Amino acid sequence: MTATETKWSERVRQWRASGETAQAFAAGREFKWTTLRYWASRLRHKPSSVSVEVASTHPVRMAHVVRTSPQPTEGTVVVRIGAAQVLVKPGFDGALLRAVVDALGASS
Repeated sequence: MTATETKWSERVRQWRASGETAQAFAAGREFKWTTLRYWASRLRHKPSSVSVEVASTHPVRMAHVVRTSPQPTEGTVVVRIGAAQVLVKPGFDGALLRAVVDALGASS
């Protein structure tokens, strides 16, 4: 990685970690937000030049998803977490499902 790529890789990493928009992050700095976005795109397409860091305050939980039959009825699936099963139908509330999965995962 060149010195320029290293510098921009660090800036892009800091921007992503900040949670700010590119415009907000670049405000008051020595570079334009458009240049930040350019480098983010360029580095994303150059896998060997970017080190990936995964930071999470929440543990990753896995759920086993099973279709209700060989021919799914209306796209319905069953999510199993431990001994619990949650029937999920098309049009479900994603936020509610996340809350249920979190609650079931916390109890296991």
